[in-house]
Amino acid sequence: MARILPDNLVPNFLDAYGVTGLADDCSADQLTIKIWDKYGKKPEEGKEEATGSFIAAIVLCDDCSKGVQLHREELEAVHE
Repeated sequence: MARILPDNLVPNFLDAYGVTGLADDCSADQLTIKIWDKYGKKPEEGKEEATGSFIAAIVLCDDCSKGVQLHREELEAVHE
């Protein structure tokens, strides 16, 4: 099941995963990041981080509806 990454972690997520395609036109406070955790296990309350065992993510701009998809290979590259 997907979950929304907390707003305070959005800028760190964008930096960690090198998200491009939205950064020039859309500010971090306009973005919503929906992530899918590996094995469907989300972190404990208050222990969420901007990086983790994600299998997919979608970054969407709330204002202009642009979006970027990140797949498992892109998300795992950060942890190698």
